[in-house]
Amino acid sequence: MLDLACGRGRISIGLAKRGLRMTGLDLSPRSLEPARADADAAGVEIDFVRRDMRELDAEGEFDAVANVFTSFGYFPTQKEDERVLANVARSLVRGGRFLLEMVNPIAIAKQFVEADWDELEDGTLWLQRRRYDQLTGRHEATWTFVRSDGSRSELRHSLRGYTPAELVAILGRAGLEVDGAWGSWDGDELGEGSRVILRSRK
Repeated sequence: MLDLACGRGRISIGLAKRGLRMTGLDLSPRSLEPARADADAAGVEIDFVRRDMRELDAEGEFDAVANVFTSFGYFPTQKEDERVLANVARSLVRGGRFLLEMVNPIAIAKQFVEADWDELEDGTLWLQRRRYDQLTGRHEATWTFVRSDGSRSELRHSLRGYTPAELVAILGRAGLEVDGAWGSWDGDELGEGSRVILRSRK
């Protein structure tokens, strides 16, 4: 199984402990280094690979691929997102499954707040400013962290939010047929206030 955009390997390690043969792929060395250390500490062997998911070049190698926690939609163009899905389809054996989980833009639009803030456990103030572009479907966010010593840092990200119907269409173009849909990890129905969890088959 491939954990696509595996981050620090939490999903990969958990599944490896249950007996799955796992590969974790991520572009960030800052994530992969602790992932390898945590896998060693857990006593599991995982093949962690540093690579851009647009460059995934496996062919018929995996029984399953998972991309979870909104790790899809960050590239500048839809063409690049569709390239990722084509790579996923090519990497699967015939009959293999792909699990995709991300935020639901319909829910985000209904609950949209332009700016707010929160206080983290260490006293850092987390200021958030958001913008939604209805023509591009992109969610833009700027996070500013103000620490107790007065220092601050900023993080920006831009996400293309795909509706469930849009995801079904682009998965289909990649040769992946959706055969399961849920609104939460508890198995709730897909709804306007939910996450989007889609299972598809090659």
